Amino acid sequence: MANLDVLTYGFSFVSDQGLFGWSTVSLVTMGETRILVDTGPASRKPLVFKALQAKGLEPADIDVVILAHLHWDHSQNADMFSNARIVVNARELDYARRPNPADLHMAKPVADMVAKMKVNPVDDGDRIMDGLSVISTPGHTKGHMSVIAELDGERVLVAGDAMPDGGTLKRGIPYNVFWDVSDARDSVQKIRSSSDVFCPGHDRPFRLENNEVKYLHGPTKVEVWTSNEGGAPSSLTYTVHAVRPANIDIVQK
Repeated sequence: MANLDVLTYGFSFVSDQGLFGWSTVSLVTMGETRILVDTGPASRKPLVFKALQAKGLEPADIDVVILAHLHWDHSQNADMFSNARIVVNARELDYARRPNPADLHMAKPVADMVAKMKVNPVDDGDRIMDGLSVISTPGHTKGHMSVIAELDGERVLVAGDAMPDGGTLKRGIPYNVFWDVSDARDSVQKIRSSSDVFCPGHDRPFRLENNEVKYLHGPTKVEVWTSNEGGAPSSLTYTVHAVRPANIDIVQK
């Protein structure tokens, strides 16, 4: 039996006070083996924990954790899974241990934390187990990788931030690139031709039908709130744009 469940769906927002987002956390079950793809940020630790419990699981039941890359919003909760083997791209781990000082996105404390766990460095095409492998998808970061799972006769790709949202296909590039633009574009094309179903890093799962994104499941909105309890008027506004420009910030070279 092979199955993929989304434990927490990804979202991403831009504000004039900085970026904030929550990554998709996926549970892949292959027979008796339980694999988590990404772990989310610390702010979502209670949600990840409750989502596991809803499936009758505890963090100690996870056998393998695959980290698409080592940005905090995808990897900060890795320490929840002390029994798990941590799978990460060797180049990503090496860079994260000695990041460019100008790279403020890379979570070096996460790299230090992961280094104390059971780490399994991997590379393009490596098989984690029958029906589950990784592919190298650099661009967003130097050592970014995505996961391909064979499920019910289909190839399902858990993309991480190489394809953070459905809009990536129209842009031809993820909305954040910190390593290399050319690599990022190549990775999008590699992803597009590799699978039938896509699970992006900050969006709902979808498939392509006649080159159109068809979302499969997941929430269509997230509630954001504030209060005026202190007497001041609310300062929160929300705007939806038709296009999300790519943020090209090459800080990893």
